Amino acid sequence: MAMARTSFTPQDLQKIRDLAAQWGKIVARHAFADQGPGTDVDLTTMEEVALAAAAGLTEGTLTTLLEQQAQLLGQQQACPACGRLCPLRREPRPLDVRGGSLQLNEPLCHCPDCRRDFFPPTDSAAAGQPSL
Repeated sequence: MAMARTSFTPQDLQKIRDLAAQWGKIVARHAFADQGPGTDVDLTTMEEVALAAAAGLTEGTLTTLLEQQAQLLGQQQACPACGRLCPLRREPRPLDVRGGSLQLNEPLCHCPDCRRDFFPPTDSAAAGQPSL
């Protein structure tokens, strides 16, 4: 089992890219069958297929990673103002990311004592970086 990381080396990212390239071969076979595109298929059409595949890969990867991250929050979070444990619920929110968009089931809490909504904090969110 791999340990959680907060950064990746260029070599790690190249391995991930190589894996995605192998999936690209599967997408190409699915789109044009084993014989590939005919001579009547232009590069623009092939790019449309590649961009759709890239958007789907982005969506699937980020949806999975964000859900795994959200599962770590548990069922309750402490209110940052008063410390009361508040139930965690999910609220759908569209999210635009580089390379596409997805529907995030964002974790959200409401403190009845403080009468405020809050988003559960992450342990070490970098300044200016998106996080749950």
